[in-house]
Amino acid sequence: MHRRQTILMASIIVSLFILVGTVSAQASLVANITRENEYIWSSDPNSYVADLDAGHWTVVINSDSFWDLEVKITVATDSGYTTVIAESGTDYGNYPRVDFDLASSSTVYIRASENSVYSDTSGSYRIGVYDDSHIPGFFQSLSFFEMMMLITVLAFLIPLFICIFAVRRSRRTLRAPQRIMDSILVEAPMHAIPDEHQGSTQTHGSRTTTVRLPMKCPSCDAQVAHESVDWTGPLEAQCGYCGATMRATFENI
Repeated sequence: MHRRQTILMASIIVSLFILVGTVSAQASLVANITRENEYIWSSDPNSYVADLDAGHWTVVINSDSFWDLEVKITVATDSGYTTVIAESGTDYGNYPRVDFDLASSSTVYIRASENSVYSDTSGSYRIGVYDDSHIPGFFQSLSFFEMMMLITVLAFLIPLFICIFAVRRSRRTLRAPQRIMDSILVEAPMHAIPDEHQGSTQTHGSRTTTVRLPMKCPSCDAQVAHESVDWTGPLEAQCGYCGATMRATFENI
């Protein structure tokens, strides 16, 4: 009799330890509040419990990129995960997000488990369960380390792009006088002036019949003489040597 009582007492104590261990392993998640500084070992999943209202919910796990952590999320209505309502993935790999719907206010149990092929990844992460209006955006999902890396990269790239833009603009500015030197001013007949420009005055005050032509033909490189320009259409002239078409432009002097 005494031996049976001892065995019974030992069984009760062991059961209590198991129960306490199970309860303590289930950390609490508050809706729309991120739980920081969580850590997962390769073979030990982490369990969470959350009291949620009816509606659409999303569980998101964010891990620093240098950890190379691969996870899977399981959502169930019981702590033993026998009634699963959502899983983020069914194969090996990284599945850090899962959506599910609740028809009524419920307590759900969320398990984050390592999910690599060889079960050999581990690392820290952040986890939260969010409604549709609180899902973290790109910047909210970044860790402090990742944010510092992004700022460092932008601090390098932005001045680089500014320098490239300034150099290209200065080159265009230097080429503009060259284009003027490589062109000649000629008086075009009225039939070579587009209808919308006839009877108007250019910004620098000259008549609309004053246009610019290349000093040399772009096709044969022959010298263009303004006295013998053959106008073939609106702002179009023909080279007297090769017959190629040259475009005229209105430009400030």
